[in-house]
Amino acid sequence: MLEEGMIVRDLREPATSLPWTFPSPVDEARARAEEFRRLSPEERWRQIAELMEMGLNMVRNSPRRAEIEQRMEAQEAQWQRLQRELFRRYGT
Repeated sequence: MLEEGMIVRDLREPATSLPWTFPSPVDEARARAEEFRRLSPEERWRQIAELMEMGLNMVRNSPRRAEIEQRMEAQEAQWQRLQRELFRRYGT
C-alpha cells in the first residue's frame, strides 16, 4: 500500500527490500523496433496482418462495437472524400 507522499520509485519488494525497477518505455520501444527491423519483409507483413486481425477481433467482441464501427465508417468516408478532392485538383 502506498503511504501518503510516497512515489512509485520509492517502492520496495517487501521480501528483499530491493527497490522495484521498471524498464524505460523509450528503451523498450527502441528494442521492439530493432527486433522488427531485423525481420524479413514477409515476416513484417505477416506480423502487421496478425496485429490488424487482432484489432478487428477486439472490435467484433467489444460491447461498444456499434460505436467503434460507426467511427471507422466515418473515418473511411472522410478519407474517400479527401481522395476525391485530391483527384479533382491534381488528377489527370
